[in-house]
Order: sequence, then C-alpha cells, then structure tokens
Amino acid sequence: MTRLVYYHHPQAENFSLKYSSASQSEILSRRKDSDNATKLIGYPFDTPVYALYESDTEIKDANEIDFNQKWLSDRIAELPREGQVVAFRLVELLEAAVDVGEKEEFRLYKEFEPQKIRQVLDHVSWGTPLPQVAGEVMSNLILRHSLPNANHRTGIAMLQFCIESVEPDFEMPRTHLDDETWQEWVDPYIVDSKRLITVRRNNIRFKQLQELGVDLVERKDGIQIQLDEFELDMHWRDALSTYATRHEGHCTEFARAVLERAERNDLLKKAGPTKQEFIDYLESGHIERDFRDLF
Repeated sequence: MTRLVYYHHPQAENFSLKYSSASQSEILSRRKDSDNATKLIGYPFDTPVYALYESDTEIKDANEIDFNQKWLSDRIAELPREGQVVAFRLVELLEAAVDVGEKEEFRLYKEFEPQKIRQVLDHVSWGTPLPQVAGEVMSNLILRHSLPNANHRTGIAMLQFCIESVEPDFEMPRTHLDDETWQEWVDPYIVDSKRLITVRRNNIRFKQLQELGVDLVERKDGIQIQLDEFELDMHWRDALSTYATRHEGHCTEFARAVLERAERNDLLKKAGPTKQEFIDYLESGHIERDFRDLF
C-alpha cells in the first residue's frame, strides 16, 4: 500500500513540510520551539507518521500586486544596470500573467526578491549554443524564484526572448494555458521541473520520510514525487548543486524541444547571445509589445 505524505499542507498551501517523525511528542516539542506559524498532520499508517508544517509568509490575492515605478526603483537601486532591465521585464511579465489569468485564483506566495536576479545573470554560459543559453536563463530564473508566483511561466517567456535576441523573426510555438496542446508537451516539462526543484530543497526531509516508510510525496497542484526515483542520501549543499545541474539540463532539453517544434533546427547549433546582447534586446526590442499575448 502506498504511503503518501503532503509537502504543502492540503488546506494551507503556504505551509510546507519542515519535519517528520514517528514520535508525536517529538513533533509537538518541535512545534513548541518554532518561531513561525505551524500546522500538524498525523498520518494514520500502520506505523503512524507525524508531520510538522511551517509558514513565514501569508498568501495574498493577485489584486494586491502593486509594482509601481517608485517602489520598484527603490527595491532594485543596488542592482547593476542589466539587473534592473531584467527586473522590470519580469515584473511586466508577472503583471501580464495576472491580467490574463483568473485573479481570484492567482495567489502571491512570497515577496518579490529582485536581488536574486544578479545571480541569474552570473550563472549563464553566455555565447554557447542557443539551446544551452536559453535553457540556463530559464532554469536560473526558476531556481532563484525571485517572483511571488508565475516563475515557470515568466521563465518560458524569457527563454523566448533569449531566442529572439539572436533570431528576431523566431515564432514561438504556442505555450498558452488555454491551448489544448499545453497538456501535451509544455506541462510535462513544468511538472518535472517542479519535482526537481522540490527535491533539490528538501532532500534531507524527504530522506527522513523515506526512512519512515513513506513512498510518495505530493506537492500542491497534485504533483507527486516518487521518492525512490531520486537520490536523497547526500549533504544538502551537494543536493543543491546536483539538482541545479539536472534542472539546467532539463530546461536545455525544453529549449531544444521548442526549437524543434518551431521547425527551427537551424538554430540548434547557433551561438546564443552574449549577456550584453540579451540585455540590449530586453531593453529595446519590445517596443509596444503586449506581454499578455505570451500567456
């Protein structure tokens, strides 16, 4: 019989798994020592498992998004020029995603962290083959998770911009949420990406669950993680590095799939942009563009 534990609390998605134990008293003790809001779940397996969930953020409605120019300028003032350009584009993409989606269902799970954008730009192999550059841009935006939501959707949009920066006439195959082909080819890449980044941040917690006899972890959106399909027995720093590498490879594979689906095999070996070429395109290549068309 499959033993499933939730990663996000099923009634409160901003609460995530922090600790598990076969001892109820140990879980209650850890809850008492926590400085954050907490919730508990007892899983009535043959040998019970107790899980502690914590949250240090509140879920906000999308109507509360308010990235005005002064607020944003203050937040990114310490970024270099290229970081500021990327930050402004990401905010425009987020606002477009919110505008296209159902606002009552669109939630903001964290604060905007523009300082993480510098790390994104510093960890891309600029000038290498286009699928690698585009895949790494997408992967690093997702891994740094600077936006309060829609990091995958905006990451895909930035992948598109990366391709356009060397091939302005490139036509992106449809990746729209309302398109019937979404489930066919885009969604599996996003689901596998979410599995990888969840394991990356939680290998120690998931190893603990595995030792308690748990087979399956389910995160929000019904995405399930089969624990025996992942290497969990490593130091958390090694897990961050190992699964970041796997995630970059996964997003590079997605970039190749995008080019092949667009019937642009000629771009598979084309050199990707330099950092400056990418920034220049983000800054001047979107005159009067409606970003809502991307979603």
